[in-house]
Amino acid sequence: MKILVDNTPIECQEGELLIDVLINNGVEIPHFCYQQDLGMDGNCRMCMVEIKGQKRPQIACDTFVCENLEVSTKSEKINEVKRSILELELLNHPVDCPICDQAGECKLQDYYMDYGLYESHLCTPKTKKGKHIDLGSNVMLDQERCVLCMRCVRFTSNITKTGELGVIGRGDKAKIAVAPNHPLNNSYAMNVVELCPVGALTSKDFRFQQRVWFLDSAKSICHGCSRGCNIFIDYNETKYTDEKVYRFRARRNKEINLSFLCDFGRLSYKELNEKFTSSTWHVETFKEYLKIEKKVALASPSLSLQQLQAIKEFCEKNSIALYSLPYVDESFGDDWLKINDRSANFAGVKELLISTCQNDFENSLKDANLIINFDHNLLKSHMPENKQLLHFSTSKCDYGTVYAIANFAHENGTLINCDGIRQEYYATKYRCETPRLVELLEELK
Repeated sequence: MKILVDNTPIECQEGELLIDVLINNGVEIPHFCYQQDLGMDGNCRMCMVEIKGQKRPQIACDTFVCENLEVSTKSEKINEVKRSILELELLNHPVDCPICDQAGECKLQDYYMDYGLYESHLCTPKTKKGKHIDLGSNVMLDQERCVLCMRCVRFTSNITKTGELGVIGRGDKAKIAVAPNHPLNNSYAMNVVELCPVGALTSKDFRFQQRVWFLDSAKSICHGCSRGCNIFIDYNETKYTDEKVYRFRARRNKEINLSFLCDFGRLSYKELNEKFTSSTWHVETFKEYLKIEKKVALASPSLSLQQLQAIKEFCEKNSIALYSLPYVDESFGDDWLKINDRSANFAGVKELLISTCQNDFENSLKDANLIINFDHNLLKSHMPENKQLLHFSTSKCDYGTVYAIANFAHENGTLINCDGIRQEYYATKYRCETPRLVELLEELK
């Protein structure tokens, strides 16, 4: 069916939430408490709209669409309602936008500029609350900046079900807090930073590292396990320095990770910034190695389908036995996003019919004189006796000859997750100085 929004017809399904229809169709609708994967709470009132036939404004997060609905989101009456709500939010808010780490991503700041509230009617001192409180799990709280949207409380109550966060106090004394001696402590705690629409909750890991408007973003996939959570890679290249990744953010995917990301995956960006020593690539030198009889290759199950296909073709051409063993960690998984299979693309390995038999690999290893390791973790810190070991690696290796290759931040590729869903990821836009694996293998043809 169709509804009319600001005199523009929009198609939707009967019974959908009005705020979802507006967000999904690119209609700017201010909101603090609503979040698509947390649902509605109805406490901030910022999503007020006028509905034809209704005597007073309604909140879009608690209105279901129906036939012939006519909605206004931009009338002067609605703008005045939003200005009044913002005035209440800003009465005790500190004027510290220039030093706030959320500047550039703060919805309160954005709405203030959009709706033009430039004067305060407060004639008494502001109510002061706690600043830079360490909640645990890399999360810092500035209670003075909080708008009590309750997203963080609802996340720990309804999603992780760990219940660390709550509201204490009443009126303008109300504030987010943890119980004494009960810090924020769960595997997904840092999601509250991303859920916070203002600068109240910030990451100890990212605080004051980079202004967000200097960052570029690339759409990618977390390589921490086989779940394949969707992420943004936020990075920057400053003058006289190499490109640096500053953080991973969750990228919404309703089929896989919704709007969330585990803390392990969120902090795994640090691996992309590691530097290590590499040998200079010479095609002829490598071809000399290929003359050695009895060769075996081991490929990482976290490489993309394109990389694995190139490795398979290379090994077939050069009569090299190829294997790929999974990364399994029985202590890692849980009943939500984390999977014990720490391989990003083990389903892709099986699709390409690459052998995954541990015993066959060990037997081939005993007979081999040359081992070629395509970024598999097993051989990076282990040197088989009386063997020559060559690495194509994205990280440091303790033994053997190492040829550096670009990590997944500099690659376009395809992964298949634990549920068989194929996903594309994309490289950052800056020029990569490290060669890409597929290109190196092309040179050897």
